[in-house]
Amino acid sequence: MTSTWILVADAARARVFESDRPGGAWTVVSCFSNPDGHAPGRHATTDRAPRVAESVGTTRHAIEPHTSLRDKSTERFARTLCDELERGCSERRCERLVLVAPPRFLGALHGVLDPALRERVSGELHNDFTTLPEPDVRERVLHELRV
Repeated sequence: MTSTWILVADAARARVFESDRPGGAWTVVSCFSNPDGHAPGRHATTDRAPRVAESVGTTRHAIEPHTSLRDKSTERFARTLCDELERGCSERRCERLVLVAPPRFLGALHGVLDPALRERVSGELHNDFTTLPEPDVRERVLHELRV
């Protein structure tokens, strides 16, 4: 029996569904939430930007971080989701994966997928279906990918 896991995610929330056969019923495997996922890009833990001292004299300059806290939060969330997918594959609970996410978050997922997990990806949709109820998600994914 070929079991397919369908990950429907964005930077703030995710659901993993399981389907045992094409066109069959879906069951929810797990749900995830990332409270920092929709924080503004400038969201910071301090009011002041980090400072750096000039090599000569007492002058100090503010510096911008190379990676925003939002991007770090998104990457951390993507790693959490990939860990769940890897666990499911290693426990032989899923053989194929379908990824449904907005393009930006799909890129974050691609950045953390290991090669063995990447080989199991049988389809991708570049859409944000996280706010839709499960029947609507299922209908749209089936229509687009024939899962």
